[in-house]
Amino acid sequence: MALRDRIDQSEPIDYSVPAVRRAFFLERAFRLRTRGSGSDLDRLMAGPRSNAGLMASQLFGDIPVMVIGAHAANAYMPPRHTADIDFLVANHRYRDAVKKLETEGWQQTRTLVFPNANLELFGSAWHHPETSEELDLISSPQHWVEAAFDATVSRAQNGVRVLPLPYLVLMKLDSARTTDQGDLGRMLGRLDDSEVEQIVTVVTNHYGDPQAADDIRQYAEIGRWEYSVDSSRKDDGRRT
Repeated sequence: MALRDRIDQSEPIDYSVPAVRRAFFLERAFRLRTRGSGSDLDRLMAGPRSNAGLMASQLFGDIPVMVIGAHAANAYMPPRHTADIDFLVANHRYRDAVKKLETEGWQQTRTLVFPNANLELFGSAWHHPETSEELDLISSPQHWVEAAFDATVSRAQNGVRVLPLPYLVLMKLDSARTTDQGDLGRMLGRLDDSEVEQIVTVVTNHYGDPQAADDIRQYAEIGRWEYSVDSSRKDDGRRT
């Protein structure tokens, strides 16, 4: 669906809205239809992952947390480097997690605000003055967080507990930053149609955007293009 078909055409385009950013990205991607060079996906997936998330998880003790963000995405796609470590904690354990951080010498640097998030995210950013480590602690009062903790446990290649893929897709759809959109394509492009539909079902159950299901399918198709071994040329002579 074209960008103008998904928004109120009487109003200026507001790119602060995640759904609008997704529409812009997807429309452009399908217009260019750029193919990859057939990179060795198995070799890329075997690349090393940082242990920072695994080590940081240990400081929460018996408080259940899951790594989210880029460190979680690296469990489902060829890894990219990132220094940020983000954790999701259940809403009713958020204050417990904050107290644990304070006890361990962490200092809150700011309150995290998500003004355009339909998932009602809230959280705080933390810094440890002795180790210079930084992390974000995030939660939401919505049911999807509880459902994510009740789902089958997902672990990264290094053993750290990460947010199950359907819920990670949900968070990245709701954010739709530039890196999130790239991550969505690379994570979903590895999956077959039935696996993609399983994710569609979970997201549809927890997200109020009726366009989200089709967006997921389109991100999957774009991701498959990136991993494609097709080396043909398009009509305009550019390499695909």
